[in-house]
Amino acid sequence: MGDCELLNLSIGDEVPDSRLTGPSYTGKVALQGKPVRVAISRHAVEAVTNQQYPILAELELYFSCLVRKQVRFRALVQFDQISTKHARILPGLFASFRAVSTLECKVAEVDGKPPVETLPVKKPGLFVPDWIKIDFRAGQWVGDYGFERTL
Repeated sequence: MGDCELLNLSIGDEVPDSRLTGPSYTGKVALQGKPVRVAISRHAVEAVTNQQYPILAELELYFSCLVRKQVRFRALVQFDQISTKHARILPGLFASFRAVSTLECKVAEVDGKPPVETLPVKKPGLFVPDWIKIDFRAGQWVGDYGFERTL
């Protein structure tokens, strides 16, 4: 995979179940060996077919002073489908997961995004989410992911 163009960042944007009715897509994809349920709105399915480049929904679990989950939507400008390490959801739509940490925790504001490093995930089942929801509304990609509650 080559350069990626960041299309937008979705932090905790809820994708209501009402957006996932009609001719939407539901299925499963394996991320780092873990099966993940996927629900994609019909608007997102339509938007994928109109994109110049494949879209990557990168699920990021961000460790710093706090823990934050976010979905980064990227256009895969230089993309080799044969050698990709991303999971294919639909033609033109892929997903990946990574856990990252800032190199140091600073409470003061910094200019731009602080540098991060990818954390090795030895037990993906503990970190990779159980479900993903993807929508496209008002010209923006919106995503959310989460974990099942267990008692």
